[in-house]
Amino acid sequence: MNTKRIAFPLIAFPLFVLAAVCAVSLENSQYPRMIAVAGGTFVMGSSEGSFRQNERVHEVSLRSFFISETEVTQELYQAVMNQNPSQFKGNEYPVESVSWFDAVKFCNALSEQCGLASVYTIDGDAVTWNREARGFRLPTEAEWEYAARGGQSGSLGELSKAGYAGGLTAGDVGWYGVNSGRRTQPVRKKLPNELGIYDMSGNVWEWCWDWFGDYPSAPVYDPEGPSTGRNRVFRGGAFVNPVNQLRISFRIGNPPSSKANSVGFRIAQNW
Repeated sequence: MNTKRIAFPLIAFPLFVLAAVCAVSLENSQYPRMIAVAGGTFVMGSSEGSFRQNERVHEVSLRSFFISETEVTQELYQAVMNQNPSQFKGNEYPVESVSWFDAVKFCNALSEQCGLASVYTIDGDAVTWNREARGFRLPTEAEWEYAARGGQSGSLGELSKAGYAGGLTAGDVGWYGVNSGRRTQPVRKKLPNELGIYDMSGNVWEWCWDWFGDYPSAPVYDPEGPSTGRNRVFRGGAFVNPVNQLRISFRIGNPPSSKANSVGFRIAQNW
């Protein structure tokens, strides 16, 4: 399968430019910038050893989207939700100890404060998604992997350094079991990938929209995962993990109500 590449400029918009009517204060804050990720077709998954069954290689086409430059910080979460559940405290640290439900509620709350249509309808444990809404949301698993690999500019490799300039090691781009001091670290302290996105390898796992399930074998367009399941996907590895769990294609999931000090999220938005 061929990867189609089209030349698109890199665009990084501050959150307050994308949503100028936000009611939350922007003074002295570490608000994430939203990175424009030009759509395209790529090969998702890997054929690497014991991972190949769980990471079945398949072709995915995506429309363009935005994704945040960093994981959602504790400062932003506190500003929007008026609380900070994190174990490892610090304004510039990623928020953690949040469930998948917490993450989608945050997305709706931020959208509301910014005058944007909410993406999610939440009825108890039932959450549905309006795909056309312009509010903030979680990335799909496919969007996450595409952005982590560097989109159309990326190397599209299978190792933990995928999506980064050649010759770098996992320690150059992420906080993990070897270099983290067994705790989270401030965002934007390691090197970004080719799209200018930070911490997609390590620091905290990142919730995605999708239920965890088997990949399709045929090519798909803008997939959003299985319609039902027990676990929601999170990606990217965390400060406690070995390097093989920082692989761009590595995938895992937990019940959407679960919380851990190694799990946070980043936000996305329709183009």
